[in-house]
Amino acid sequence: MYKKISKAIENPSFYQLLGMGINKVLNFFRQHITYQAVLILSLISFSTSYYGFISLVSDGMLLTKILFFAVVGVIQLALVYSISQLYLREFFSRHVLRASLLLVTYLLSLFISVLFSFNFYYKIFSASEFSQRNVTLQLERIKNSLEDAESSFDSVYVSLKKLSDYSMQESIEERTYGGTCDETKIPTPGPRSALREAESKLFQSHLSSFDELRKKVQSEIAVIKKMLLNFNPKKDDVEKLEEQVNSRIAKINRVFRGGEITLLPKVLAKHNGSERMHMESLGRIISCPDSQISLKINTIGENLNALKMLKKVSFFDANNQQQLIERTINVLLAIIPFTNTHVVAIDKVKNPTDVTQSDIKAIGLGFLVDFFIFFFTILAKEPYRARFFTDENISHYLRYDVRRILKPFVFESHFSYHLIIPNQRKNHKIDEIITRFKIDKMITLVGNNVHYDELLFLHQSKLRNFKDFTFSVYKLDKQKYNTLLAHIDELRNND
Repeated sequence: MYKKISKAIENPSFYQLLGMGINKVLNFFRQHITYQAVLILSLISFSTSYYGFISLVSDGMLLTKILFFAVVGVIQLALVYSISQLYLREFFSRHVLRASLLLVTYLLSLFISVLFSFNFYYKIFSASEFSQRNVTLQLERIKNSLEDAESSFDSVYVSLKKLSDYSMQESIEERTYGGTCDETKIPTPGPRSALREAESKLFQSHLSSFDELRKKVQSEIAVIKKMLLNFNPKKDDVEKLEEQVNSRIAKINRVFRGGEITLLPKVLAKHNGSERMHMESLGRIISCPDSQISLKINTIGENLNALKMLKKVSFFDANNQQQLIERTINVLLAIIPFTNTHVVAIDKVKNPTDVTQSDIKAIGLGFLVDFFIFFFTILAKEPYRARFFTDENISHYLRYDVRRILKPFVFESHFSYHLIIPNQRKNHKIDEIITRFKIDKMITLVGNNVHYDELLFLHQSKLRNFKDFTFSVYKLDKQKYNTLLAHIDELRNND
């Protein structure tokens, strides 16, 4: 049996001492800390992920909680298992598919774990302050929109009132002096006087209707402003405020889409520009050009076009789990390279989608926990060969020169080796090696008492000295056998 002998190094260099120290530290971690660390970190990751999962549902049913408990447990086990079973060298072997599946499993479980862990950390470190900042930004935006709407409505009203007042003056002048449509015409109760009077009444009627709408809009805007003024983002219900504000905004938008706003431009168009050259009055078609009326109607049209629909508000609610998940995904996408995303301080946030330093802190904690799981799992993991053999297993094989003894009887195929042993040739070393192979589940008997003529030609050419023998044919695990030989060579080279 070969024994590994450690020789003391005389006058070790600094780098040798450093290497020895690092190895001792790693061995100490591997023996006393790594497994406990992986267990504790896995429990932390499980707890935070479970919180993120369970927060998605609000039914509170025990069955749902048990189901999510099982789902998160499977994800956590997949995370640790995939790391412990993944070896880089398998990507360059016939086991590349297995390695790829393990890598995909790890990355997928890592993403899910971080995604829902972030939901937990984000609510602790960032959700509250971001929610307040988001509400503040939304309040400022809606205040500006309300002021713009109020200003536009006032502008339309002022322009419409000027049109109505001017039309009334022209009606009085036409009736008193005449000549407002045609300077040659004297004041008579004819079609031009009737036209001016009809226009005055029409514009006055629309002014009155629009004034009612204006007061209604002003009332709604005043209510919204009061709600926004009294709202405290630290204490009040964000979801309730959002619902109330959006209800009022919907009422204002219905006014903007209402009949009077839609009808007014069509009515005024019939009294504008070239349309005034052929207008009907008292059954006659007359002309009554008036640049002042056309100018005022054009101004009203511009003011009406400035009336924009108010956008509904969407406050970020730190207690709304769906919004937390959406926010989580936004932050995850934002930290991907080449997305040109800038991280800003919370007081510099200008848009609801901005990523803050607290966001990075929250998602960093989720990644950090899973990174340490990865680190300690890798640290605790035995070398690649330990997947098949322990040091105790290897010690039995070191008694023999396995490669030399079995070389005449090992035949390579695509995915395995065939071990063909003559039955009549007694060799206790081969018998003991085969016994060890069976214990380590390296071989499978595929043929017993096989005659020489039944062997493949390739096998016959190598076993021609045993033509009169029968053979036991075994299928030998190719990967395990190669790993065994490599391990034996490594141990012997270190002796």
